[in-house]
Amino acid sequence: MIERAHAVTLVALLLGCSDSTGAGGGGAAGGHGAGGAPSGGGGASSEGGSAGHVASGGGGAGGGEDACATALFCETFDDYAGVTGIADAQAFGPWHAQVIPQGATMGLDGAHTTSGDRALHVQIDQGVTAGGRLFADGDLPLFAGQPTRLYGRMMMYVDPNGPSIHWTFFGASGDAEPSSPVAGRRATYLMSSLPRDGANTYSFVYGLAAADPDPYHDCWFQSETPMPTAGWTCVTFEMDSVARHLEMSIDGGPDPIAVVDDHGQGCVGDVPGDSGWYGPVVDEIYVGAFSFHDMEAPLEVWIDDLVLDDAPLSCP
Repeated sequence: MIERAHAVTLVALLLGCSDSTGAGGGGAAGGHGAGGAPSGGGGASSEGGSAGHVASGGGGAGGGEDACATALFCETFDDYAGVTGIADAQAFGPWHAQVIPQGATMGLDGAHTTSGDRALHVQIDQGVTAGGRLFADGDLPLFAGQPTRLYGRMMMYVDPNGPSIHWTFFGASGDAEPSSPVAGRRATYLMSSLPRDGANTYSFVYGLAAADPDPYHDCWFQSETPMPTAGWTCVTFEMDSVARHLEMSIDGGPDPIAVVDDHGQGCVGDVPGDSGWYGPVVDEIYVGAFSFHDMEAPLEVWIDDLVLDDAPLSCP
């Protein structure tokens, strides 16, 4: 649990994230729209390559270096020869981009990679609320079965490692699963960083669209584990909407660094801190680095080898 003094401070800081409508860039789980999606539709583009990296198999990847052979979704960022810098609303492969250009850039480059020639790279300046994310939705094998349980793996490299009150690097969204008491409201599970003693820590954040008289839910769980600087980290995770269970592990460790069962450590505003994290029927994902508050110092994040499936994944 978060120490009491730290929890009070975090609530005060996160109040700036809260967005009762879920619209705009202000909500901790928000982007453009209640699920965090940028305006405009998804879909593939012929620019810079195809979506051939998206698997059409039946899942069961298991992990390891061959996970892409059978996983429902695998992105190495190596298939887009014509893409370097990425602009807001740009579409390629299965992705469409959201970029706040006043203080942030997003692109594909080879400065740091774990496989192939390129990785996704997002840079955010000090003192700005900005970032870049790639969204995928629509007719993809990952979404075909209306999933409520998602397993994932990604490689992350962070340097410089500046914090903000809340920045996010992966999210899964959709209408809350139909057996929940909030069915039909847009729900989002986010993998994020929340600050502790000036350092980024691996965390989960939950967003649920408002439905009068219930306000927007903006809730969190913060781990004790800081994000390392200038080295690759393998991040694996599970998101189970029906069980309201989330786990995050790093580098194949035997124990998860963050576990949510039913609810997190607190919520913003008038939402009770023990409110259930009723998860989505996933119809949209995003990946990148996006800060909902002014950065306290510069941040650069590289993400490579994103794998998603309906079975557990391990680190290579």
